[in-house]
Amino acid sequence: MSKKVAIVGAGVGGLAVASRLAHRGYNVEVFERLPECGGRAHIIEDRGFKFDTGPSFVLMPDFFEEIFSYCHKDIKDYLRFVPLDTHYRIFYPDGDTLTVYKDTERTKQELCRLEPRSASSYDKFIQEIGELYRRVRPLLYSCFAKKDLLNPSLWSLATQLKIHKSYWQIAEKYFKNKKICYALTFEAMFIGVSPFRTPSFYSIITYVDHVQKIYHPLGGMYEIPRALEKIAQEFGVIFHYRQEVKKISVSNHSIILKTKRGECAADRVVVNADYAYALKELLKRKLPKFTYSCSVYLLYLGLKSKLKGFEHHNLFFSRDLRKNLQQIFDDGIVPQEPSFYVHVPTVTDPSLAPSGKDIAYILIPVPNLKKFRGSFSSVEAQLRKVVIDAICQATGQNLEDLIEVEHRFYPEDFIKRYNVQYGATFGLAHTFMQSAFFRPPNFDGKQKNLYFAGASTQPGGGLPPVIASSRIVADLIERRT
Repeated sequence: MSKKVAIVGAGVGGLAVASRLAHRGYNVEVFERLPECGGRAHIIEDRGFKFDTGPSFVLMPDFFEEIFSYCHKDIKDYLRFVPLDTHYRIFYPDGDTLTVYKDTERTKQELCRLEPRSASSYDKFIQEIGELYRRVRPLLYSCFAKKDLLNPSLWSLATQLKIHKSYWQIAEKYFKNKKICYALTFEAMFIGVSPFRTPSFYSIITYVDHVQKIYHPLGGMYEIPRALEKIAQEFGVIFHYRQEVKKISVSNHSIILKTKRGECAADRVVVNADYAYALKELLKRKLPKFTYSCSVYLLYLGLKSKLKGFEHHNLFFSRDLRKNLQQIFDDGIVPQEPSFYVHVPTVTDPSLAPSGKDIAYILIPVPNLKKFRGSFSSVEAQLRKVVIDAICQATGQNLEDLIEVEHRFYPEDFIKRYNVQYGATFGLAHTFMQSAFFRPPNFDGKQKNLYFAGASTQPGGGLPPVIASSRIVADLIERRT
């Protein structure tokens, strides 16, 4: 069989698949509706400020190293990851703060300020989620079909992965102080779900944060898709930018991509577009009753001077975080007092802004547009004011006076720019019934030689799992060649 592969979408998953397959000798072409690579991992450049618009954390660096090693490349020739000495600072509404450090002993001292003698509890907590990580990690490079549930050797996983418990319950088992529990489970929001609903095995995100540490790629997060694009081009991958795929069909044993410029036939197709969008719009199928992640409202601020009292990563928790999460995930209400995240990468990487200036990327979780049916413009001004006021109160600086450049990104923009169903920023929610065996697999069950890579497929969302999905797809194609 010919080795022609077409990839729909030049997000991180599509770029990673393209690099792997081209390295293996396949003839690869990538079709992307936008004028450049990266998908949601994009960049805005304005007056010397460089705003990464997508992921902001580098966790699990070994997953990034794996793809370069797979392609017989040295990651140091393309990317430079630097560890953060201070991982993040959490601002509580009563004025308390909690700082998590690279140095575990300093983190324990912070925890003990909030709950005396919690250092030993922390060690036990890390030990438990570490055991979950050791069981889950090998599965991140595996593709499961529902028929695999019939395999008795996998049945013990249900007990080992503690599927009957939530992310929150694992933390609550060890700590009485709710501030600490929130600090050890907030990562759930970065995969678009509530820690009260997310299965306990997703606590591996907390494990890699606290044990493997957090990194930043010098030059910004957009250096990651740029590096993958460069590798792909070195292996001869052809990129068709500004060429949106409108439909995927089959003819004479080939898969046909229909674009505005014509049709392209390929022996195999890998879809890196939003999974729900691909099913509905490209394959013209009826969507299953998926559960979707939340959306986000984003502010990108270029500041005239440095923002005092902030670390590289910062989190602000609302007074009633449980209510906040219920409003977003259950009620479809934009919270009046939101929790939010502030990314100030210039703390680590001054090259991202003009000398003496700062960047503040503010992410506010809001309902997806399936749940929220009102007009976002009717709540935007109040939402922005609450967030700006909270930052002003925490820093003692008038943030409005510091703003030199401002860009905003709305839930609707995830649909308009990235074709994300309902503007659900993180794709399909990471519920139990949308994890592992129950999450869409990386191969199509109806059409032979059609594959999927990305956040809404196995193994899940976040850059490391998306990169793992590219390995799964490449291995599936190799085995079926």
